[in-house]
Amino acid sequence: MLVAVGITTSDLASLNHREVTVSSLAALEVIHCAENATLPLILQSAALKHENPLARLAPGGKLRFKSLGTRKPDRFELFHNGEKQEIDTGWMIIRSIQANQKISLDSVKRVSASGSVHASYVGTVVLFVQNGLVRVALVVDLDKYVAGVLHSEIPASYNIEAVKAQAVAARTYGLNPRIDHSKDRVNVCDSFLCCQYFGGLTAQSSPTHLRAIHETARQVLTYQDRPILALFSSCAGGHTENYDNCFSDSATGQFPPPPRPYLIGVPESSQKMSFNLSIEKELRRFYSAPPFTNDAWSNHFKWHVELTAADIESHIHATAMAMLQDERAPFVVPPPSGEFGHIEGFSAVKRGVSGCIVTLEVKTSAGNWHFSKELVIRDLFKTPEKKLARLKSARIFFDHHRGNHDRISSVTISGLGWGHGVGMQQTGAQGWAKAGSNYRTILLHYFSGSRIDSV
Repeated sequence: MLVAVGITTSDLASLNHREVTVSSLAALEVIHCAENATLPLILQSAALKHENPLARLAPGGKLRFKSLGTRKPDRFELFHNGEKQEIDTGWMIIRSIQANQKISLDSVKRVSASGSVHASYVGTVVLFVQNGLVRVALVVDLDKYVAGVLHSEIPASYNIEAVKAQAVAARTYGLNPRIDHSKDRVNVCDSFLCCQYFGGLTAQSSPTHLRAIHETARQVLTYQDRPILALFSSCAGGHTENYDNCFSDSATGQFPPPPRPYLIGVPESSQKMSFNLSIEKELRRFYSAPPFTNDAWSNHFKWHVELTAADIESHIHATAMAMLQDERAPFVVPPPSGEFGHIEGFSAVKRGVSGCIVTLEVKTSAGNWHFSKELVIRDLFKTPEKKLARLKSARIFFDHHRGNHDRISSVTISGLGWGHGVGMQQTGAQGWAKAGSNYRTILLHYFSGSRIDSV
């Protein structure tokens, strides 16, 4: 089974490229096809084998594709062998003449163990123009895609049963991502900002990852005979969260969205949880003296951040106002004044089953602001001076420290886990595996009521 993976820009934020440079240590050929089918169907077509290449590239050479913008929104400029030509819209299919040779996108950088490197892929690279800009897709076998995800998402040092659970979840997500990418003419994208991270194939897959893929071949999670939304994150901090307490509906933006029966919060322990984490007093008690859970070994299990009054006043005001101008605006409710005064305190209006704040109130001298959705709440506390891009999670509570005139001098934010906490948790899966659970038991713990089927 083939999947088309949308390749994002170096910052992982967009599928739109102004230009793309391609190279390889092997010889490449470029075939131009009309847009009359989906990418995987085109590449499985026997007719493609008989197409005459538009261009050929010797080993070590470069191809550069550039959009012509709004003045010619349906055309490329192709630069190769010192020549330039304009090309009509269509699929620009780039493949290595030798099998299993890497193709490098020199215009895209990815982080690796050795630093920032050119994105490198084994598969067929396809370029096309959309909205006057270049889009890039990698068309690859589903399990090669899963190998790239495992390399990016889970350590090979983890127990094989945890890695197998991740392989099934990653394969399932590749078939049913949270964001519908059909309008982008791909199945899934490569960015963890949107889908799951696929960093390319800059290194060989580990034997553990390959074994996990082989031993779970063709297996996916289903609910009512369809692939589920197999969400995962790093560490739940003792208890996972309900989908509808963390995510908005990807099609309508509705928050909370309709619940998903297989994405309900569960404890990271086989023993019955005696804490009601939706109550702050209980969450604090859990934080102070947690019982044994299968993710408690992680150094992300519990943490705290200290923010001074200067940190808070310098950044939260600006971040809140910026949110009103971008895609997060539907999840921010300002006071009638529309102003953001001096911050007087933070409190949870509503919590989920894991203690995750669903709605946060920020009391200010100009009125109270409300922020909903865990990622919006985490983003609110971005503090560059503390090298804090966002809070690790929204399973948090606040301790206010006050000085003169009862004004805040600092705030301690105490938290549990890392990530949204919905679905499978990687550190929890490792803990369950080390305790003797197999990958099937692990998956059915996190995805309640789902089944493991073959595709």
